[in-house]
Amino acid sequence: MGNVRVRGHDYHARGYYFITFGTFKRGRWLSRIESGRVVLEPAGKLLLEAWRKIAEEDPAYELGVTAVMPDHFHGLAIARENPKYVIGTHVSRVEGRVLHAMRKHLNNPELKIWDEGFYDYLSLDMKMLRAFENYIVDNPIRWQLRQDHQEWFRKQYALQHPRLPENTTWTAYGDATLLNHPCLVPVIVSTKISETERAAQIAEILAQVKQGAIPVGGFISPGEHKVVVKLPRSRIIKLEPWGLKRYKPSGSEATRWLASGRTLVMSGFSDDAPMGCRRINCLKNNAWVREIATMPCQQTRPLNHQKIIDNL
Repeated sequence: MGNVRVRGHDYHARGYYFITFGTFKRGRWLSRIESGRVVLEPAGKLLLEAWRKIAEEDPAYELGVTAVMPDHFHGLAIARENPKYVIGTHVSRVEGRVLHAMRKHLNNPELKIWDEGFYDYLSLDMKMLRAFENYIVDNPIRWQLRQDHQEWFRKQYALQHPRLPENTTWTAYGDATLLNHPCLVPVIVSTKISETERAAQIAEILAQVKQGAIPVGGFISPGEHKVVVKLPRSRIIKLEPWGLKRYKPSGSEATRWLASGRTLVMSGFSDDAPMGCRRINCLKNNAWVREIATMPCQQTRPLNHQKIIDNL
């Protein structure tokens, strides 16, 4: 996980930051989830203490909601005025303090706790900030849901979510809670633009994904395929432009991604719609991609997980 910088933003100025960093090899050092609630491990308690020191050492920052998950951390940090240190400096201090204390506690000077770097996503307005808050607060419940439903490659019928067009019946495989993420980016790369324009468009999509957004698309055109191959560790929402009657998650890679909650495969077409890249289907699919990726995620209508049927 590399340090991510929002291009064009002055980190010495005011800003609203959604911070995420994870543990080394997804080790569950920080907490455990019991009945949807966080129970802190020693490293998690040290992490919260170190995180709170940010506001003590740099009063320009106001700290918002946090989620200390078993293998990663989410937190909001708001620079109300020009800070003494950029947010990346504080994150490095937090990780360093926890690592030093745990090495001493376990008498293991070679201990590794953190994955490399962190994600920082800049909130552009209060609406987006509230979406980040909801996402962080709901993290333990989503974690519990994943633990209770390990086999995300079961077919889901009549999937419902605020981001999905209501006049369409959706079927899916994978973790539908990915639709809750506050930042989705549409992946639609035309074959009719120049190579220079295509390269710039792909670079912009990848930049947003590196900042924490989840890509959404059919991933059919050559340009869209280039986006996929550059995202080996990213979460992804894929819309198939045909029915899922004959669709089966195949290969160890696909199964592992679905089972770990990093992939959602959906279709708004009937199960009997034949497979094939028909232009009319692709155009309709792209329209859905745009709608899903731009529609704000309201919290008033929860996911409908009642109609999950094993189709293996």
